[in-house]
Amino acid sequence: MNQHLSMSVFVAVARAGSFSEAARKLAMSTTAVSRHVAELEAKLGVTLLRRSTRHISMTEAGEAYLPRAASILEEIDTLNGEIRAAGNQPRGRLRITAPPGIGGDWIAPLALDFVEAHPNIDLELDLSERLVNLVAEGFDAAIRSGELADSSMIAHHIVDIAFVPVASPDYLARKGVPERPEDLIDHDSVHWLDPFRPNEWTFACNGGWVTVPIRPRLGVTDLATHRAAALRGMGITLLPDITLVEDFRAGRLVRVLPDCESLPSTLSLVRPNTPFEPPKLRVFIDFITKALRERAKAT
Repeated sequence: MNQHLSMSVFVAVARAGSFSEAARKLAMSTTAVSRHVAELEAKLGVTLLRRSTRHISMTEAGEAYLPRAASILEEIDTLNGEIRAAGNQPRGRLRITAPPGIGGDWIAPLALDFVEAHPNIDLELDLSERLVNLVAEGFDAAIRSGELADSSMIAHHIVDIAFVPVASPDYLARKGVPERPEDLIDHDSVHWLDPFRPNEWTFACNGGWVTVPIRPRLGVTDLATHRAAALRGMGITLLPDITLVEDFRAGRLVRVLPDCESLPSTLSLVRPNTPFEPPKLRVFIDFITKALRERAKAT
């Protein structure tokens, strides 16, 4: 027995003065309405309504039960409405994990702006290379780059990333400007340190793909050091175009091989596959997506 529903049906019948009229208002069959009232009476062990072929009337127990039942139902509706309204407001603790490179260079600065813009949300940003188990460790979402492995997670596309080869004007003045990808073997480079990543770069040039070997002078695992090394004239490196607007404008870095594009990458946010997306997570996704896409447009 659904007592809440049965109480609602009884109140509707008492106020309508008719099983059929209550059934019409509730969009239920008269039989179902009668059954709910009977089940409520059976549970209470009293008769609430006197039935006749022409009309119904309330018993003394029904007269006493009606105002309290109506008040309880109204209180439940008010409570549910308040909880729904609170649940639709972005508030509470939000836990996000991201790899150190992307997280430190792109997400962390935006996280500061996000916290200032949303005072009711407490943000925890965990920068870690390890593959976090979101559900087991209580994280709301993870920022990931590149191709996502098949999983039960829900993925939100944030922005496409183009990595471009750059160097400082000082380096190019000393070492010369490469005119084609194959020239990179004669240049110093700053490479992403990864035992599973070979010392080579792949570009799309003139409608085709070409993979060329490189000579790393420095191998590092964060974008900030890649950029710092390039600014100091230590070699050519690949950096995301969305981070280079100010460096290009100020002439601190120069793009090389302008007719070639590197392999594209994608930045995504993944979250557990749950029926409802918390409002606090939705506003975070919208915030970083808008910021990074606007930055990409400026390149």
